[in-house]
Amino acid sequence: MTSRPKKSVANQSTLFPVPKKPVKGTPIKARKAKTVPQRVPPLPGKKTWLSATAIETSRRCPRCFWLQVNCKIYQPEGIVSRLANRFDGVIKRYFDLYRGTDALPPMVAGQLDGRLESPFQETYFTNITERYGFMGKLDECIIRADGRYTPVDHKTASSDPTKRELIPAYQFQLDSYAFLLEQNRKPTTGIGHLIYFYPAEGEKLHDGFPMQITVKTLSTDPSRVKPRVLEAIAVLEGSLPIPSPECPFCAYVATVQDF
Repeated sequence: MTSRPKKSVANQSTLFPVPKKPVKGTPIKARKAKTVPQRVPPLPGKKTWLSATAIETSRRCPRCFWLQVNCKIYQPEGIVSRLANRFDGVIKRYFDLYRGTDALPPMVAGQLDGRLESPFQETYFTNITERYGFMGKLDECIIRADGRYTPVDHKTASSDPTKRELIPAYQFQLDSYAFLLEQNRKPTTGIGHLIYFYPAEGEKLHDGFPMQITVKTLSTDPSRVKPRVLEAIAVLEGSLPIPSPECPFCAYVATVQDF
């Protein structure tokens, strides 16, 4: 994941002009803004790079997405656990022990077809328009015997992921990785893997904390990606959108305007 730029300290109550008491599930009509947020243009000759995470934000709340990309005003973060980041680093270093060999890590052997890409390319870019590009970072990539590539993403979970529905953003994430691989002349297998790591029950935790590993394989469709990126670009090129009725951040700003 890329680190976020330093957040702007702006008077957000002037950026979210909505009714004082929005009703959940009904459209929120914007009133005349007191100020117009100023766009922060990219450096001369530089593109604006969008990621799968940014595209998902554009679907959840176009207004927050517009402010994030155009004005560098981000949704506030709560208390975030860094355990997942630490766990991700440990897993990647473990996988690196098997890179350059024909063997897969024992924890996933028999569940994946191929070998680890070596050397591993983590970050990919592709141009979308003259002003915008699309980028992404893979957790892992498998090369099959026929020379085709399968994107892999690591996920930490609190429980067995097979007992709940797939988060739609995960599908788009794998589609995005397949799209980026194809755009960089790496033909894909038409599938992607989500490798889940979550804690298992145990009576002898003093002997080691047991972890359960589950691999979910999804079909990927790179053709679904570019239309969504273009849709997001259209949002950025337009005027400031009205707040999304389902956005908790917009709803919060609307509520505190009462005080």
